[in-house]
Amino acid sequence: MRRQATLLAALAAGATALLALGSTAAGAATTGGGARAGAESTARPLPDQVFAPYYEMYDTSTDLAALSQQSGARYLSLAFLQTAAAGSCTAYWDGDTSEPIAPASYGADIAAIQARGGNVIPSFGGYSADTTGTDIADSCTSVPGIAQVYESLITTYHVSRIDLDVEADSLSNPAGINRRNEAIALTEAWAAAHHQPIQFSYTLPTFPTGLTTAAYAVLQNAVADGARITTVNVMTFD
Repeated sequence: MRRQATLLAALAAGATALLALGSTAAGAATTGGGARAGAESTARPLPDQVFAPYYEMYDTSTDLAALSQQSGARYLSLAFLQTAAAGSCTAYWDGDTSEPIAPASYGADIAAIQARGGNVIPSFGGYSADTTGTDIADSCTSVPGIAQVYESLITTYHVSRIDLDVEADSLSNPAGINRRNEAIALTEAWAAAHHQPIQFSYTLPTFPTGLTTAAYAVLQNAVADGARITTVNVMTFD
């Protein structure tokens, strides 16, 4: 289970300073939003502190909206989005080509959760994607292409936060790390220009003493790329 907060006490002081320096990229850059440009989002920003446990998108034996209501968890992190094969710029739920980012894929469930005052946090990556080159930023070499995937989640499901779970091999892929953060900054600029509320969070590995050196470097790169990271979730389960 995950507890998210705007600033986590577990972060070292240096990492906290890095987060404070992050800022939304200036300008009204777009990544092919075209017809979506004038659309107003119905998304609401998440609370400063929110309980958002993982929902395993590969588990087809459960119902997303029903489980949210039965458990009392109004917010769910949807794990995970990834490409079907390395080199692709198209993300699917659990990498399953039959579950694209589209209203037909979980749209009704997500809308039901939102109608009850909650929301979902789509999460990219995870161990499986991060070890097979199918995390979107590892797989796709086009920064605008990655940003367009992020934008499609915002406009399709009216989400207000997107999570990036970066671990394993993805932590040692500088090109992927840089593309991911550049795409975040590009998406944030697009969202500001089109009045779409959006936040980005990172889920990163940690030691009892704080973030790993590689995880800390992800945040340093985010600052360098002008990507604003709202929340850092530390992986304490190991």
